Amino acid sequence: MSNIFRRIYSGQLITSLIVLFIMSICFIFGIKASIYHWKMDKTTDLENVLLPVISKAYRFGGRLDSTVLEDSILPYLTDSLYAYVFDENKTPVLLLNRGERITLAQAETQIGSMQSFLTLNPPKEIKNDKQIIGYLSVDSIDFLAYKANKSFIATMWKTIAAGIIAAVVITLSVSFFISSFFSKQTNHLIAEISDLTTGNRSVRFVKSDMDEFNRITDSVEILQSRLEHEESLRQQWMEDISHDLRTPITAVKAQLEAMSAGALDTGKKRLDSLFGSMNHIEKLVNNLQDLTRFESPRMKIQSSKIDPTLFVEDLKERFEFLAEQKNISYDCRIDSVAPFFADKNLLLRCTSNIIQNALQYTNPGGKICVRFRGANQSVELEVANTGHLSERDLEHMFDRMYRGDSSRSGGGYGLGLSIAKAIMTLHKGTITAENRNDQVCLTMRFPLQENKS
Repeated sequence: MSNIFRRIYSGQLITSLIVLFIMSICFIFGIKASIYHWKMDKTTDLENVLLPVISKAYRFGGRLDSTVLEDSILPYLTDSLYAYVFDENKTPVLLLNRGERITLAQAETQIGSMQSFLTLNPPKEIKNDKQIIGYLSVDSIDFLAYKANKSFIATMWKTIAAGIIAAVVITLSVSFFISSFFSKQTNHLIAEISDLTTGNRSVRFVKSDMDEFNRITDSVEILQSRLEHEESLRQQWMEDISHDLRTPITAVKAQLEAMSAGALDTGKKRLDSLFGSMNHIEKLVNNLQDLTRFESPRMKIQSSKIDPTLFVEDLKERFEFLAEQKNISYDCRIDSVAPFFADKNLLLRCTSNIIQNALQYTNPGGKICVRFRGANQSVELEVANTGHLSERDLEHMFDRMYRGDSSRSGGGYGLGLSIAKAIMTLHKGTITAENRNDQVCLTMRFPLQENKS
């Protein structure tokens, strides 16, 4: 048996047995309470019958005479356990036990001290008109003293026992069926997920009759789709990285071999070309290393106070010359932003990556606009450049291993925007992209932070 089968089966069985136990206890208490109330009602009825009879006997003799009382009340005591009659001073006048007259000593051997008995069981007042002439203490016989009642209770206990046995058998059967159903569904789902973990991405999950299992299946299918997408991106990314590394390495190797064989000169121009290729490789490796570091949960930002005006001026000076060389209009503006705390170096890296991306894909004569503003306890930085992206590129452009066709042709590594997104995540912020009119707008937004390092 599987673990989930045992857990569900034992849980249902224990719950059902507890319910049966509680119901049995309630039923037993119900029977006992019914018997108690039956006896109390019987005693009350007997008191209501005897009190007028005793009052009548008193009026007949002018006093409570034991002989007269015995003859008067004895016919009514067929269902009584005892009947004690006392005068107005609570002195015993007549003591009857199961229809037979007994002495005070005999009564006290059964009930203990008569005084204590009367304290614990206050007797009923016997009145003649409004005058108290004595007291009556009476008790009916037990419910089970009747043979029919005893037979009824015995039959009821047998019925209860049979019902409990039947309920246990039914509970075992139903629990086994339900547990088997859940176990089968769970094991089937586990087998499908296990198949998925072995690398089989073509697994098709069978829908269940239960919404809970279907929600799990839907979640796993979403995970499966993401894994397929990630693997596709990883494969494409590895091919691109391999190509970007292989090209300069092959060029460097070929030139070094030719120089070693004396086929090429070792002049400054040749060495500069080799250094350029090595810088290309170094930049790619550094970007990979930085992205891994920024996405690590151990990475912490080093916050410092940032002057928005100086920050924007720095961005303008960094890229103004490059924009002029490409004949691109480059404009930086700031709107109502108070000094704030953030990791200045990382924020510059993030913004620079986005502006470099905009410069790379903006045609001559185009425009790049950088806007810096504060809104709703947050800082918002927007970079918009002339152009248009497909919906697929907008959806995946920040993915770690995604590079659109235009990016590949442009000679980038597909890492700059991923690094920007990782930096925004470190600042508990977001970065989004959209087509707006004839522009591609990338918006970074992160909350204002306290001075924490």
